[in-house]
Amino acid sequence: MTVDEKVNEVNGEISKFALDIEIASDYYSAYLIIEIFDEGASITRKDIEDFLEEKNIVNGIDYSVIDEIIQTQKQGKYLIAVGKKHINGKDSEIEYKFDTDLSLHPEVNEDGSVNFKKINLLKQVKKDELLAVKKPSTEGQKGVTVTGKEIFPKKGKDKNFKIGKGIVVSENGLSIRSEYDGAISFVNGKVSIDEILELPDGVGVNTGNIDFPGKVLVRGTVDTGYTIKATEDIIVDGIVEGATLISNANIEITKGVQGNDHAKIKCPGALKCGFVNGSHLDIGGDINVDIIMHSEVLSNGKLVAQGKKGTVVGGSYSVKKGVEAKIIGSEMGTITNIKVGIDNELLSKYKQANEDQKKYGDEFRELVKNEKTVKKKINEGNRNKFMLVQYREILERMKDIKPIIDQAKKDVKEIRSKFADLKGASVKAQLFYPGVKINITNTYYNVKQEIKKAEIVKQGGEIKIIGS
Repeated sequence: MTVDEKVNEVNGEISKFALDIEIASDYYSAYLIIEIFDEGASITRKDIEDFLEEKNIVNGIDYSVIDEIIQTQKQGKYLIAVGKKHINGKDSEIEYKFDTDLSLHPEVNEDGSVNFKKINLLKQVKKDELLAVKKPSTEGQKGVTVTGKEIFPKKGKDKNFKIGKGIVVSENGLSIRSEYDGAISFVNGKVSIDEILELPDGVGVNTGNIDFPGKVLVRGTVDTGYTIKATEDIIVDGIVEGATLISNANIEITKGVQGNDHAKIKCPGALKCGFVNGSHLDIGGDINVDIIMHSEVLSNGKLVAQGKKGTVVGGSYSVKKGVEAKIIGSEMGTITNIKVGIDNELLSKYKQANEDQKKYGDEFRELVKNEKTVKKKINEGNRNKFMLVQYREILERMKDIKPIIDQAKKDVKEIRSKFADLKGASVKAQLFYPGVKINITNTYYNVKQEIKKAEIVKQGGEIKIIGS
């Protein structure tokens, strides 16, 4: 630290003192440090002001502190200058006027059981309803250090509304409203309004089959033999009989499906339902039910039966990510087949992708060698027609198989990712009855006696029962 000594002559007497400056790392404050070597020291305003000027302290000087120093003539550390701190701009903020958790889910009772008769149905809105407002970003405020340097703030980032169909943005861009009556869709921050077909008296002879480009809301029963197709969610506030429901999104049924082996339910999303009996399910996501019986089920997600009864019994269930229920099987020894984990189709694709990667990879490496050899001969002057044709054929073959290799590598990577997702798939229940047959990634286990409060898993290539 540099020490500036000032020697002043006052009334013929010599007083001696030292001044120093300490500047904060952000240059928004400065401290004057005074050290007095002689009790007769006399520090003047000019001493301090000249010193501050020398140290380039030119902004935010507190002259009342200078007055205090002159008056008291005491050594110490004084906050002598304070700059104006810059204020960075704020990012814009979007406030949604609706509950952004639009997942359709059953009501949970106080005892922890699930009431599938009370399911949160579609969030419906009216035309011109306010959906969200945006608080604009700010520029921020400029700062000035004690040395007089201007510090410019970072401007706040502007966040735009992510909108889809059925949304109207205000002229100033600070709010959005619904263009027409419909149901809100909120996916990955994107707001859109789906048109709704509402059928207040069920689906049957009076409506015929339904094929609608939006969401379908049915209040009542979907009769046997009828079909509902929708590009968005299908919601049935009632019972589905031996009918077919096909959605490009999710399916929700408040009561249940009494399929009599004729009902077919298919969607890439989730299925939530009270009960399912005698039905064929092809579901891309999770299945959440109270009770499911005597059904054929394919699911890339998880099957959860945790309602009041929470039962899975009879039929065949191929569920990649696992099954969780209160009861699996029945006292009567009903055959209940459950398969979880990686299926044969996925394994077959993985093996094929690996074979392609090796086969065409080996060929590509050999072509690279041949290309170098032929190219060298051509460069050395051997440019006969045969050599040139051979060289062209090598390049064309390399061009043909390179995409095959790239696709095989991509497939291997994606399937490995799916393997990771499926790792640890298990079957869990409070009670397993005899007659339950479990297949975990092609390792089999038959339940021959009651098992209580257990999770059946595959570890080290073997089926193990945990917690029983």
